[in-house]
Amino acid sequence: MKHVSTLALIALAQSVSAESPILGLDSIDVIAGWRQADGSHIAAVNIQLEKGWKTYWRVAGGGGIPPQFDWSASENIASFEVQWPAPSVFHDYDQQTIGYKDALILPIVFHPKDANKPMRISGSIDFGVCENVCVPVQSALNATLPSRVAVGKSAIKQALNNRARSGQSAGVSLVKCAFTPIKGGFAISAKLETENGFHKRAVGVLEYPAGPNDWVQQQPSEISGYNLTAHAILYAKDVAFLDRSKLRVTVLSKGKAVEIQGCT
Repeated sequence: MKHVSTLALIALAQSVSAESPILGLDSIDVIAGWRQADGSHIAAVNIQLEKGWKTYWRVAGGGGIPPQFDWSASENIASFEVQWPAPSVFHDYDQQTIGYKDALILPIVFHPKDANKPMRISGSIDFGVCENVCVPVQSALNATLPSRVAVGKSAIKQALNNRARSGQSAGVSLVKCAFTPIKGGFAISAKLETENGFHKRAVGVLEYPAGPNDWVQQQPSEISGYNLTAHAILYAKDVAFLDRSKLRVTVLSKGKAVEIQGCT
């Protein structure tokens, strides 16, 4: 099957339903999870794909579609935090993408407006699934979050255990970063080091909370000795100053992730 880019298939976006199956997607639902002592609730979105298909991390890479959530119709939900498991790096059709193959259990922590009232999530997720073609998908997500029982706790905990480790716990430190003004934005680099060295296929990812009209384009990483240098370009025409504390650096290697927040 001939490869077709995600952008070329954007018109194929469909809503998931029993009557209208989506190419590459077996199922999607909510694992209800459990209530925590502080009143917050851990649940998860459970995406099961056809064999060989993949979906994407928060930084999708070339042609990928990162998941986007809309929980605006939910009841008693003040905020939420997505807890990303470590993704894999793929090299297909001369493009680097970052995501998950065959399945993704994505934990989410929901914080209530009132801890003494029931919590119900109601919203949608927009995401992409890819094999030889890429298909944008929109799915409704609805669930009442139980306050007295736990549902699917072991599966969610397994995903939580695969989150990124901190740089300090992994023995990785950020030794230098640079923000260089260029036309239309900034060139960003971050140099990391570790006593054990980096795997030859390790990838560094740089993230910065850009505005709605800004975006970050990842560039190839460089590995030399015990160092890895990550590069990216932030296209932000109206930004004159960058807050170094907001830079997030993630190293992806062999299905694991190490994350460092801030650059001093």
